[in-house]
Amino acid sequence: MRTVASRYVFGDSEVASRRLGLLAEIFDPSTRRFLLESGIGRPRLAVDLGCGPGHSSHLLAEVLGCDRVVGLDVSSRFVSLAEGTATDRVSFRRHDVTSVPFPVAPADLLFSRFLLTHVREPETAVYQWASQLRPGGSLLLEEVEWIETTNAVFTAYNRIVEAVLEHESNTLCIGPVLDGLGDGALLRRRSGVDRLRVGTRDAACMFMMNIQAWKDHPFVQSNWSASTTDRLEAELGALATAPTGDVEIEWGLRQLVFERV
Repeated sequence: MRTVASRYVFGDSEVASRRLGLLAEIFDPSTRRFLLESGIGRPRLAVDLGCGPGHSSHLLAEVLGCDRVVGLDVSSRFVSLAEGTATDRVSFRRHDVTSVPFPVAPADLLFSRFLLTHVREPETAVYQWASQLRPGGSLLLEEVEWIETTNAVFTAYNRIVEAVLEHESNTLCIGPVLDGLGDGALLRRRSGVDRLRVGTRDAACMFMMNIQAWKDHPFVQSNWSASTTDRLEAELGALATAPTGDVEIEWGLRQLVFERV
């Protein structure tokens, strides 16, 4: 089977791990609402695709009361970190989730958050994933639909990230593409956009950790000077000390529930 994988531009360094921890905190309200309103009953087996250090796997277990959650990630470093948080209900395995079959039995639930934006052929990946569900099983996806900001520094940052992802054959705002999915084998049960306003300080902290991961990317170095990326990193660092009440950025998050027919 052909691969649909792309390189994960944010990496799996120690900084990347801390960044995923912050991301989990920032987007917890949206994902929690999504899971609670998904209409999914208690799954016997849920699989968290691209689990990273395991934050979303534990969220699935907590909110949905899953009998068992297995987190899958291609990064041995992330899986090692995740295994340090394992419980009798939540475990982790190293596996490239763009490759099927998965190393677990057909699941009642598959969950993916902010992963398909890093996959070269997201539509193909979705249908491959569906084959790993039992009949009647559910696939839950949460991805970026749009990002709106009044902050010029955030705008400059997002333009570079969008360009880097496009260079890797990826799409930052993949939500509209996913909203068009669903055929005879995969029934779309729900699709909507949740709005999440994020504090300037939190967004700047997350972006600053991101820029440390991709500023040495060959494409970035070929298209932006070191002084430009260094200045952007410094500006994000200054915003990371902004008053906690400042809010200058909002995410639209496409949330989809599919059922395998």
